[in-house]
Amino acid sequence: MKPAQATLIGVALALVLALTAQADAPEDVAARILQAEDEQSLLATWSDWHPDATHRVILKYGMGQKDDVFTYRVADDADTEDPEIANALEGYRETRRSIPEISSRVEDGVSHVTAVTHVDYDWQGHSGTMRQTDEFVFAPYLGGTVIHSLTTTYDYR
Repeated sequence: MKPAQATLIGVALALVLALTAQADAPEDVAARILQAEDEQSLLATWSDWHPDATHRVILKYGMGQKDDVFTYRVADDADTEDPEIANALEGYRETRRSIPEISSRVEDGVSHVTAVTHVDYDWQGHSGTMRQTDEFVFAPYLGGTVIHSLTTTYDYR
């Protein structure tokens, strides 16, 4: 066998293996995102996101207060910090976080994963439990499945 033939066979085998490799299940991808606790671990998940992915954040306060809602493109969020959010969260700290309860469903061929986490917090002397719901919507991309959108709801009611 000539070196060129061996190289072609090797490339063909690698291509077949790459195409048949099992991609992570959407539930596994969502769990990996939820486990990311720092910038380094978030960067490691970058390939799990669609280039046009969006993140919608909803803050529900209750007691007649209007919900805060904002949406941004994930790719545009590189190292940007909103000073209003930083000021609003001054004095906020989590005291306990449950393991997320993850469920999934497929609608019209699209995978949806929902994770619900209960968070005990202390915020400027006020204690409580907040319900965090993360709703992931996946889409096919470059032969795999990636996050197309994420809606995170922080429910303090």
